[in-house]
Amino acid sequence: MFNFDPSSDIYVDTTNDNVTIRFDGDTFGVTPTTNGFSATNDWNSRHFTLAFDENSILYHVTREDDDDRTSGKKAVPPEEFVAEIYGYIRSVATPVPEGHLSLDIVGRADMDEMENYLRDKDVAHDTDAGLRIDDEERENLVSELNENPAALGDFYQRVLDPVSFDDAIDPESGENIFFYPTANAIMMLFMFPDEYVGVTTANEVLTFADHAGGSQVMDHVLRSMSGE
Repeated sequence: MFNFDPSSDIYVDTTNDNVTIRFDGDTFGVTPTTNGFSATNDWNSRHFTLAFDENSILYHVTREDDDDRTSGKKAVPPEEFVAEIYGYIRSVATPVPEGHLSLDIVGRADMDEMENYLRDKDVAHDTDAGLRIDDEERENLVSELNENPAALGDFYQRVLDPVSFDDAIDPESGENIFFYPTANAIMMLFMFPDEYVGVTTANEVLTFADHAGGSQVMDHVLRSMSGE
């Protein structure tokens, strides 16, 4: 799907104006706007724009090397936009009736604690170019977690805040993605508003993200980031 090699050092530079990610000679940036954001990269000539207000949503991909030709949709009703995103997620994560899942506690990811954990493990470092994710140290950490169940348990305990399953499926919780560690993988749980839960793994999301269907929005996002 993408043009970059994930097995390289990654630099994340966050400012008040944008977020820039650099890896293996390539750059990807996200710039907020007054009513949305724009995502650009330097490995193709396309960028993705999303804008929204209370009544409608606009998205398009601009091809900068072809007379700024655009492809997308304007004035999309919010309910149609949400339906498309849910359709896409459902094609990646198998929907299961929430009553069929025998779960008591799930985990909410604590991104601040995740960053602190990576710093403590010498995977993340501050540099003049932004936050550096060291590929060699990352691979060492992955090997440690794969080979040491106790270390993996400590990792989950540190970066996942426990939440009761009943609270997680409550539409008023304000969150839609939770995690459930197992002996073989960590499950990703997508909470749908119709009493269904999408169940998958992080590896499956990365593997099938560019093959899933059900959303023109996500199709445009993926095409804007393609190396083709």
